[in-house]
Amino acid sequence: MEIEDKLQIQELTARYANAMDDSDLDAWLATWDATGMWRGGLGEFQGFEKLRELFAALGDRIKNKRHVMTNLVIDGFGDQAQQRCYMLVFDRVNEPKLIASGVYNDHLIKVSGEWKFLERRVALDPSFRP
Repeated sequence: MEIEDKLQIQELTARYANAMDDSDLDAWLATWDATGMWRGGLGEFQGFEKLRELFAALGDRIKNKRHVMTNLVIDGFGDQAQQRCYMLVFDRVNEPKLIASGVYNDHLIKVSGEWKFLERRVALDPSFRP
């Protein structure tokens, strides 16, 4: 995999987190392929309509938070890639503290020269599960 592709995937991942922090649904949806699927504690959400529902359902879980993606490991070939990264979530309004951590396992696809999330599976670390 070319280093430029890895850099584009890293930036995509940052745009995903920034869009959540900014409560910017359109910017967040722009990181997804039209058939993209998110899997996590709230269930499975596939396609733009369901992803919109997910964003709304996340509500207070993402509002006034700072999402940090780190330890990105990216592998792939051609127009397919896999990524594993850590997610750290901080409260940015009430108290400056870590409120959640977890791991994303991603499948990405390059469409018309742009990387998009095809699947994101998130698992919160056991110490943060409700």
